[in-house]
Amino acid sequence: MSALTDGLAAVRRDPRTRAGGLVLGAAVGLAVAQAHWVGFVLGGALVGLASRDLPRALAAGLAFGVLAWLAFAGLLADGGAFDGYLGAGQLPYISVAIPLLGGVVGSLARGIV
Repeated sequence: MSALTDGLAAVRRDPRTRAGGLVLGAAVGLAVAQAHWVGFVLGGALVGLASRDLPRALAAGLAFGVLAWLAFAGLLADGGAFDGYLGAGQLPYISVAIPLLGGVVGSLARGIV
């Protein structure tokens, strides 16, 4: 376990490496989220683990959730279905909450490691 914590500490110290870790974590999380909702939690955990401290990890997890929802909304808009989505009653609320909460819950992994 110390090799993992030493590697994460090295990533967190260097701003360029940390930025790369955030981008890579977000990309992996978005890719997995295309197939399963656990990608939101995974993406939040990966961006959280690359963050310097827990408050920044929570902010990064929330930002990942926003990015994931914006990617979803972009796909809907590209397909011409965004207006129908907005008129779907409570479904838009749930589909906004899932990536936001998943990203934040995943980023809590920073408090453990």
